Amino acid sequence: MDVVLAELAKCLSIFGLAWFSFWPAIPTGLALGLHPIVVILITSGSYISGILLILLPAHSIRAWIIKCFGKNFDKSSDKDSVFMQIWQRYGVIGFGLVAPMTVGAQLGAMLGVTLNISRNQLILWMTLGVIAWSIGLTLLAVAGVSFISTI
Repeated sequence: MDVVLAELAKCLSIFGLAWFSFWPAIPTGLALGLHPIVVILITSGSYISGILLILLPAHSIRAWIIKCFGKNFDKSSDKDSVFMQIWQRYGVIGFGLVAPMTVGAQLGAMLGVTLNISRNQLILWMTLGVIAWSIGLTLLAVAGVSFISTI
């Protein structure tokens, strides 16, 4: 029973860490001794829950943003910013793949709402982006630890 609780505590810790910051969650999960597949599943699940938390009530959030900042809030954004260049060049696919590693789940979803991107497209592409990044970063971390242990 103690082993189960210890593993559950590790999983919940990684879930919470990934919900707020994706970058340190993967190496922390591996350092705690969790299997890489478990780390991928937990960090992806945590991140996706943050996306869904924002996007399920997306219409209400957009209405609140318009109320607070005015109807033309998205027209005042910096057109030269890297994020806006990605949005203009690659659309929702680029946005969904870049947002997980730049601004995070919740803020990325909120920016997508402000850009009036379809909720279903945001969920799809941000989910695919986070799964790809989670797998890639976990594989890199495992390869790095393996390389260091052979030296």
